[in-house]
Amino acid sequence: MYHVDPPDLKLWPTIRHLYPLWRAQWRLAAIGLSCALVFTGLSLLIPVIVQRTIDNAIDGDDRSLLVPYLVAILIAATLRFGINFTRRYATARIGVTVEARLRSKLYDAYLRFPRAFYDRHSTGEVISRATNDIYPVRYFIGWGVVQAIQSILMLVGAAIVLTTVNAKLALTAALVMPPIAVLTYFFAHRVFPISREVQRKKGHLTEASDEVVVGIEMVQAFGREADVRDRFADRAEAVRKETMRQASVEARFLPGLIFLPTLGIAAVLLVGGREAIAGNLTIGEFTLFVTLLLQLVWPLEALGWIINLGQRATAAASRSFAWLDGIEPMPEPASPTALPSGPLPVRFEDVHFSYTTGAEVLAGIDLEVEPGEIVAVCGPTGAGKTSLLHLLPRFYDPTAGRVLVGGVDARDAALAELRSAVAIVTQKAVLFSIPLRDNLLAARPDADWSDVLDACEAAGVSDFVDDLPDGYDTLIGERGVNLSGGQRQRVALARALVAGARVIVLDDPMSAVDTETERHLVEHLRPAVAGRTVLISGQRLSTVLVADRAVVLRDGRIVEQGLPEDLIRAGGPFAELFGDEALAA
Repeated sequence: MYHVDPPDLKLWPTIRHLYPLWRAQWRLAAIGLSCALVFTGLSLLIPVIVQRTIDNAIDGDDRSLLVPYLVAILIAATLRFGINFTRRYATARIGVTVEARLRSKLYDAYLRFPRAFYDRHSTGEVISRATNDIYPVRYFIGWGVVQAIQSILMLVGAAIVLTTVNAKLALTAALVMPPIAVLTYFFAHRVFPISREVQRKKGHLTEASDEVVVGIEMVQAFGREADVRDRFADRAEAVRKETMRQASVEARFLPGLIFLPTLGIAAVLLVGGREAIAGNLTIGEFTLFVTLLLQLVWPLEALGWIINLGQRATAAASRSFAWLDGIEPMPEPASPTALPSGPLPVRFEDVHFSYTTGAEVLAGIDLEVEPGEIVAVCGPTGAGKTSLLHLLPRFYDPTAGRVLVGGVDARDAALAELRSAVAIVTQKAVLFSIPLRDNLLAARPDADWSDVLDACEAAGVSDFVDDLPDGYDTLIGERGVNLSGGQRQRVALARALVAGARVIVLDDPMSAVDTETERHLVEHLRPAVAGRTVLISGQRLSTVLVADRAVVLRDGRIVEQGLPEDLIRAGGPFAELFGDEALAA
């Protein structure tokens, strides 16, 4: 079976995945980096002009230079303003674009992931990785990367300028850099695993929220509000505790990254002040040192925040990339075999199947269904009916044996062609939040409307469509919430008939309809599927009686099969399964 729960990626593999996304925005990145370089140059130039203003115009002899120097400072400051705006705009676009691309990659992957993946992961967890986990990536890869480079450029540029002016004083200012580097290393080492855990806990919280919203009817019907509230509170408390752990680490380390540069400024004031008093350093040069060191406080502080943001982003991205790398879609053949034209027989050859965890669900199924034949798959709950039917559209692959459609192994056919040939109605009918008309045409948008009306008549949709506010143009609510369960099933059945598939799989398609509606559907179903290969499962004898042949499963094996009427008279497993219904028949 498929590996559907891979571990999160490590740091460097995550960075290797993020880099191409960032590099793809190379034009914006080039603009951002160019602006960062120019911004740094202007930030260094302004203190130098201030130093010249003091030494040459204020403390010097040529007062006429004061106005030109001030104009030069104003021009440099105005240019820096424009450059800073451009840089921030470019980096914001990088972040938003990368966020959109990563979310799109995840969504595309979700559409290809096998059903086993969705059996293993909750809806809330899946949604969380495409929402909560991507926000930190956006801010880090947009603002954070260029800001980090700009901060490093500022540190290097300031070091060069200060060393040129006074090497001894520059060395004094640099004494705080080793402690800052050590503090930064330990901060990054401590915060990364906590950031990863915070993202995991947030996924659990989203899962709890989603379960309540999806199952609100059951929550209210059974008075479980207190239980789900407590469960949500527990998940929220877990997020709070992990976030507080993260905040505790930040509180211990980030203030130090702000405090240490201040110590450097104090050391420069002490040593530089004495040098200026002794006449070894001009007032302008002393001011230059202090001004540049004050400008370095933010780059040093920003590096701490960027490291923190980077840890959050890589922790979050590692979860998403783990799924993108580690979960494979249903395998497709390199050279697919085309399904034959015309009717398609179906054959299960010694089929065995088990889910990723648990015992074998199907144990050696041999079954053949001819075109034009309707076969009912019956059995008690847990017998493997749904598992068997879900092998036909390749929601899963058998662990052993073969499923043949038109004589072609389902694994050798192109997945798109197979699923266009096999239409399925699942136990829980799912409709889209689009008009009823579009729901009916979902599998075959180019279908003739007369075919749609015929399908709606056969499936019983025409019985209630006139009661809808806008008829076929009525907007269906999320999951078909504004339709009854029976109406949703009838729409799903009509959609399958409209699809024009040559094989139709009906997994308990009438469980939510009343007896009279079921009688209508049974009467109209056979002519509607004439010439097609049909497999149907049901819990009612009246549904099963539409079939030409019934197959009874028990513990994943076929224990009885034959005409439904003959099986009732035989008094075996089939008759036992339907009890009083069989006796009445």
